[in-house]
Amino acid sequence: RVGPQRHPDSDSRIITLKSPNYPSNYPKNQDCKWTFTATSGKIKMLFDKFNIQWASSCKSKDYLYVANIAKYTKTWLCGSSVAKNFKLVSKGKTMIVKFHSNGSTQKPGFKVRLVATG
Repeated sequence: RVGPQRHPDSDSRIITLKSPNYPSNYPKNQDCKWTFTATSGKIKMLFDKFNIQWASSCKSKDYLYVANIAKYTKTWLCGSSVAKNFKLVSKGKTMIVKFHSNGSTQKPGFKVRLVATG
């Protein structure tokens, strides 16, 4: 599934993004992709809720993938929580987000906020 391109601007500086069916368990075999573009500045991702099937290598099971970010360039996230005050910031005006679930364990997923900082 590919979501529409979202453009945070002065009218919508904050966008809430949730996994499919949130807060219920996400479906099996999902592939979602979102591209967010700010009109100026950067995009900050703040985590409200996070519970995705854990694996020692997140790429092998279910994951939230975030690209075009400072510090890590890209990251795959999974597990029952993220550190308090954990946030990701885009390198430029664009942030790419993907969610993948396989055919096994289902969890509630995630709820994040994307904030335009410019």
